[in-house]
Amino acid sequence: MSSPTTIRQREIPGGPRSAVVRNYSVGTIGEMEVQFRAALPLEPPFAVGVSIEVAPVGPDIRTLALATQSQVFVLSFLQPPSATQKEALRNLLKIQYLAGFELPYTIALLAHALGSDVSGYDLSTLKNEDVVMPGDFLHWKNVDVSARPINELWDGGISRRSDVESTGTPEPNYALRAWFAAMYVTLIPLAFFDPPSPPQRSRNGHRGLAIRPTIELTIC
Repeated sequence: MSSPTTIRQREIPGGPRSAVVRNYSVGTIGEMEVQFRAALPLEPPFAVGVSIEVAPVGPDIRTLALATQSQVFVLSFLQPPSATQKEALRNLLKIQYLAGFELPYTIALLAHALGSDVSGYDLSTLKNEDVVMPGDFLHWKNVDVSARPINELWDGGISRRSDVESTGTPEPNYALRAWFAAMYVTLIPLAFFDPPSPPQRSRNGHRGLAIRPTIELTIC
């Protein structure tokens, strides 16, 4: 594991200002799991935010980021995980409140990589089930919040990075994306939460103690 770094934000009102980022390789999944479990809050509502980076060729995952309100755990796939490592990853993702933006895309790739079911809660469709960017959702909830700087930060800080050549394309910060997803749950009104009940399967997915709507995908 490399030395921890820190990411910061000031665009989302009411959210934490900084988070510690810890980086791991597939060979240190065991260490990551111990530190990740220790960082999970004990009481809901909370969420683990998820974001992935895809390899340039094929449907392979290059980076997986999982975030709480204060810490981000970034796993780099420098080599394909072994069967034992896949099992450890499946255990990591057994989280009641796994949430992210553009989640159907994310969990399809995770299910493909792990060969098992992955479920979570799509934050992109909380606004009347229309797909929205993170900044647009916050602006919808609070008109005093500007959507543009949040969306630009989400896409890689296009207007902020003077070191990027005009012909270049800024790369998204996947640790920051996962962190944003984690903090969004605390900013969402409780009306978006289902009442406590045993999980139930419906035509649209897996419903239970969760943020609506829920998505589940299995690839064998």
